[in-house]
This record gives sequence, C-alpha cells and structure tokens, in this order.
Amino acid sequence: MRVAVAQFRSKLGELEENIRKTVEMAREAKGRGAKLCLFPELNLTGYNLQDLTFEVAVRLSDPRLTPLIELSREIALIVGLIEESSEHLFYNSALYIEGGAIKHVHRKVYLPTYGMFDEGRFTAAGNRVEVFSSLAGKSVTLICEDLWHMSTVYLAFIQGASTIFALSASPGRGYREKEMFGNAEVWLNMGEFYSRMTGSYFIYANRVGCEDGFTFSGCSFICNPFGEVEAQASPFQEELIYGEVKDEAVRAARISLPLLRDEKPLLTLENLRRALNERENF
Repeated sequence: MRVAVAQFRSKLGELEENIRKTVEMAREAKGRGAKLCLFPELNLTGYNLQDLTFEVAVRLSDPRLTPLIELSREIALIVGLIEESSEHLFYNSALYIEGGAIKHVHRKVYLPTYGMFDEGRFTAAGNRVEVFSSLAGKSVTLICEDLWHMSTVYLAFIQGASTIFALSASPGRGYREKEMFGNAEVWLNMGEFYSRMTGSYFIYANRVGCEDGFTFSGCSFICNPFGEVEAQASPFQEELIYGEVKDEAVRAARISLPLLRDEKPLLTLENLRRALNERENF
C-alpha cells in the first residue's frame, strides 16, 4: 500500500486555513496513488500556541473537521491538533481518520517542559498507548516527545504494531555541514533503530518553516522494517514523500530477527514492579 508523508508548514493559530491546506496536500497525495497521508504534530493549529491553545482547540464533533472527515472516504488521514475533551481538558492529539469517521485518537503522553519547550503548562498528558487497525495494518501513532521515551515504543511493539506513525514538530538545533540539523540526524538514527528492532515501518512526519523564533528541521522520512531509509524529505521545503508498506517485508524482518516472538513481557512487568517498590523517586 502506498503511503504519503506531508512535510507541512502550518500557520500559527489559523485552524481553517491549515485544514484547507491539509485537504489540498492530501488530494495531491491521493492523485499520486497514496491510500494514507501522514501529517506532522499540530499541523492544524501550529505548534508554539501557548495561550492560543484554548482558542484553537476543537471537540471531535466540531463541524470544521468535516472537510477532513469527508476526504477520508477517498484517502485515510493522520492529522495533529488540540483536542478539547468533555471535561475541558486540552490535549495535543493525533487523529486517524478513515472512511468518513475518526477511528482512533492518540493523546500525547510525554509533554516536554525543558529547554525551549513549555507544553505541560497548556496541555494535559494522555495516559494510553494503543495499537489500532489502519490501512497500514496494526498501527500506533506517537507524538514527538513520546518517542524519546522507549516505553511507548515498547508498548506498541508488545501489542504487535507493524507500523509506527511518528508525528513531530521538532525545532532545528545544531545545524550541520551536510545541510541537516543535528536533531534531524538524531531522529533519523532513531527511526533506523526502532524500525529494525521492532520489525516495523517507522513513518516520520516533521514540520518545516519558522514560528515565533522556532525553525523546524524537516527531513521527514520512511524506514522499512529492516531499518533502511526508503524516502527522505529536505530540511526546509514543504513537500510530499512516498513509500510502500508491505506486509511481506514485516514478515521477512520478523523471521530474520524474531524479537517479538522471544520477548518476555511478564519478566518486564515483574521487574518493573520490583524496581518501583525499591525506588521512591519514580
């Protein structure tokens, strides 16, 4: 199945304009044969929202999402936004939309509050990592900081995910001579490692453009289950990249490196309980 990754330049706080452009890019991806299109973290709202968080938040029943829901009858979408719950909690969320319905929601679990980041002041943390059925098979969506914590990938792995969709709005740090930010190189290393160790596709969508002093590092990519980069975007340009998700590739990878077969989750659980009992600062 052909998938597209949309390396997107959001407009801060302009929900309807970002929805319009999301539809435009997804239609282009559909025209090139893609069945699913992945967008970056908070592509519908912009990233550095701060007090704007509460103005751009939407309920999942919000009619402004209708163009995306209708388009999902033609091409499945994964998009990022601020979700407002019925309890008026605000989450950095990723929606999987297919066949005219929102079929899965992931709420970002880890909210960075170090360096240039201040997400924990404005959004609530999610508390679940769940695998769901997508056109790309057993899938998981994880959002940026989630992937810097190996526990989230492990939880996806132990549930049998064969495709990891990674949404990011990663500001560039440490520009390199090879025309790549240092953090983009780390993301690439991470994708190569996670895809190989889990025998899964790792499909990464990052932002480009500037926003309130942040310059996003681009370099979106697709890794196959052998840890090989099959497609990669540029550091600065808004663009679409494409790759093929093949069940036979997952099968071959898991035959050659049967880590899921040999994993011992009960051992992990028992040792976690022991560690938590022995340490007081978790």
